[in-house]
Amino acid sequence: MTDASMKRTFTTRTPDKPGAFMLACKVIMEQGGNITRVSYKRGGLNLFIEVQATKAQLNAIEKGLSEISYVDYTPREPTILVMEVKITDTPGSLYPVLNIIDKYDVNISYLNSRADNRNYQYFKIGMEVSDPQVSKKILDEVSEIYLLNVVQYNGNYDLLDCTVEYIRLANIIQKLFSLPDEKVIEFISESRSVSDILMERGQDPKVVFDKILELANFIAYHRDLNFKPRMTQHQITEETTLVVIEPPCGSNTYVLRNGDDLLFIDSGMGIFSDEMVTELREMFPAFFSMNKRMLVTHAVSDHCGLLSVIENAEIIVSRRAEKGLFNMARPNVDSDAYDYSYGRLSRIITDYVPPEKDRIRIIGENVPEDHDDFVLLDKVRIGDVELEVYEGPGVTSKGETVMISREPRLLFTGDIYSNNKDLTPERAEFNQIAPYVTKDGDLEALTDTRSKLGKLMDSVGRKGMIVCGGHGNIKEL
Repeated sequence: MTDASMKRTFTTRTPDKPGAFMLACKVIMEQGGNITRVSYKRGGLNLFIEVQATKAQLNAIEKGLSEISYVDYTPREPTILVMEVKITDTPGSLYPVLNIIDKYDVNISYLNSRADNRNYQYFKIGMEVSDPQVSKKILDEVSEIYLLNVVQYNGNYDLLDCTVEYIRLANIIQKLFSLPDEKVIEFISESRSVSDILMERGQDPKVVFDKILELANFIAYHRDLNFKPRMTQHQITEETTLVVIEPPCGSNTYVLRNGDDLLFIDSGMGIFSDEMVTELREMFPAFFSMNKRMLVTHAVSDHCGLLSVIENAEIIVSRRAEKGLFNMARPNVDSDAYDYSYGRLSRIITDYVPPEKDRIRIIGENVPEDHDDFVLLDKVRIGDVELEVYEGPGVTSKGETVMISREPRLLFTGDIYSNNKDLTPERAEFNQIAPYVTKDGDLEALTDTRSKLGKLMDSVGRKGMIVCGGHGNIKEL
């Protein structure tokens, strides 16, 4: 197996006389190296030469430069990669891993195992990295079948560094949320895909991984006893109450109550489902026996978390939003690549699970697939409040909807509008973490959509209207 081409920077001492650099070039040329960058400063360690060649050629160049006293030659410490693989404690389970390593003609330099007394063994497998691309392929292929972590790595190769980083990130997240192994394997697979996309576009995957780690730490801290949403109740008619739940992160959850009937508009993140159900049971003591329906403003993970959790609730969505509920892992790649990648990974972090299809009622079946204004889909009534459900142009998400009531004047906007001037401290902190990236084209489309929504509001009458945005406190006009 031949060495792959790689780069190494030589920091050299050259005599201050004509021909000194040419002599270094001659050594590099004779060994087949290609100079890719040079920096020179008179005095001391003054010549920095970046060379691309195979590992054997680079070692020969280093030795040749040492022979003319340009560098102090010492054998380079080998780059070692040790992965720990979680394998079922059954005969033959290790074989697929060994087969992958053997396929790439890589020698194992270290092997150790331990049992956890729960039908699993953890194998530490060490390999010397002679070709970072091969090492990446081994990690990728092993991670598709088994949970693994990288417990030792002393290299400095961009391609392999990225793979090691997202594998380690997946293991951190598993500990934070006690994720099952299959979810961690899915996270690694998604990370691999978004890394490839970002690197192809010349963008740094580390930007996304750092944000995902911030998100994970923030969510983990605000779970259980630290889950302290702002909750308010508003009597909007003699019969109907509006409950507003603002979690530390994720969308607001709105609940209209009329007697034993509940109508949800959005439902936050699935990762907070236990905490949310606890709050709902305290708010509505007969919660489990009440009649429940759920409207969705748009199909993104931080607005749809309770759809699969609240059993026996009818889910009311547009046709395009319904598609999004089952295709949330693949948002539009043509959008900002960082935002796209963040969305794919945060879906797993926020524990989104699609609901059962037999609980879904599609509205607006005859609405055209593409339109550039708000189109009425249907009307949904709860007691003395009737909501008109409109599908918008789709700037925030395909199938985005708004709900408006003419009497009382009430508007639910999803992410077309958020009240960022009145956020809880936790939500304001979260907004500094979550990278909601808007391109100029998206900003123009959002402005146009808001203008069209304004015309719909004018047709109802803005004075006294209660606007319920995707995030932040409600606002009375």
